[in-house]
Amino acid sequence: MGPLEAPHPALYAALAALTAIASLARAWIRHRTTVRVEEEHTRRVRIAVEGSAGGQRPDVVSACAELEAASRTGRSVPRRRSRARTVRSP
Repeated sequence: MGPLEAPHPALYAALAALTAIASLARAWIRHRTTVRVEEEHTRRVRIAVEGSAGGQRPDVVSACAELEAASRTGRSVPRRRSRARTVRSP
């Protein structure tokens, strides 16, 4: 095959099929990753809420939401201090 000859049409078809398969695989992996992250988030919130008392549940859900938001942005979350633990000197 000389430098000016066109490649066989089957080569083009195989390259197009390979590109399409790779694109579908990337989209499927991205979808499964998103689904798995959401399942893990739901599981962590469920465990946290089941282990808390009734009055603490809104605070637990809020704290879980802050942690999840921080994990998605990659930023660290400042520690929240409870008012009950604060000790003030006289």
